Amino acid sequence: MLFKADSLDDALGDIARRLLKKGSPIRAKKGRAREFTGVLIELSDPRARLSRTEDRGVLVSFLGETLWYLSGSDLLAQIEYYIPKYRSFIDAPPRAMRAPGAYGPRLFGGGESSQMANLLKTLKEKQGKSDTRQAVAQIFDRKDLRPRNGDVPCTTTLQFLPRQGRLHLAVTMRSNDIYRGFPGDVFAFTFIQEMAARALGLELGNYSHFVGSLHLYDDDRARVTDYLAEGVQTPMSMPAMPVGDPNGSLSWLLATEEAIRCGLPEPDASGIDEYWLDLARLLRVKVFEKRRDLRQLVELGKQANPVYSAFLRGRRLRLQQKLTAQPDLPGISPASAA
Repeated sequence: MLFKADSLDDALGDIARRLLKKGSPIRAKKGRAREFTGVLIELSDPRARLSRTEDRGVLVSFLGETLWYLSGSDLLAQIEYYIPKYRSFIDAPPRAMRAPGAYGPRLFGGGESSQMANLLKTLKEKQGKSDTRQAVAQIFDRKDLRPRNGDVPCTTTLQFLPRQGRLHLAVTMRSNDIYRGFPGDVFAFTFIQEMAARALGLELGNYSHFVGSLHLYDDDRARVTDYLAEGVQTPMSMPAMPVGDPNGSLSWLLATEEAIRCGLPEPDASGIDEYWLDLARLLRVKVFEKRRDLRQLVELGKQANPVYSAFLRGRRLRLQQKLTAQPDLPGISPASAA
């Protein structure tokens, strides 16, 4: 089964409608669901990785999860900051500190000797010599066939295909939840695709997402119906990543993410491109919401690229409603932030 789309929302809406109408019922570990098997989803614009809806526009969570991967970490405390229910989702015990199935160590663990570092070396060595088919990063391991817990990677492989000056990415999934998992996976993998393209001096190509079992859980049917009721969204792409090797800027962003999350002094931002500064601004949203600092959220909206305006406006309005409903709680009032 093939789905072609320009943006994440186009693909998500089309597939969700089809699953609701024609998906085959299955009984999975996490509950009853409707399923398609052997699905290929092709996105012509991988930068259109943002959902424009109120329901799935969880940009900070997606960005936080992506940076968790890129940091090479498997620490639950880091991802739970962005996705508080992550521990229960993977059935981790209360005292567990690490996620055994985390993608970060499998892709980026080991620094210069990581899978992704070696993959990029292979691509650079073959660049201009052959259209390689060997640039494959493996996530699912044979040990995952008999796991000790419920944290089994859903992603099996990432294959990078440099062709005619563009870098395409084909991701293979054993299983994918269209509502909860698919949007975050697309965000993370297309971001990694763009980083690899910049490191190789190539343009961004197409993104292909192949899934063995693509499903929608019955428990999410009402939420998916609400998502679809928001109507057709105007696609909007993230700005293009700056030309050149992104590793230096990524190192700065990872250090900044840790500082923001842990309340530490942030690293110097001198010479950092606005593209990366915007991502850091998005990471500050959770801090300002926790402080109930509406004024700072307003200021973020003025500083950030207009692409992120709808997301920031939604978070600002949400905080404004909380402050109006609970005026006695500490925080900056809507009036003083205006």
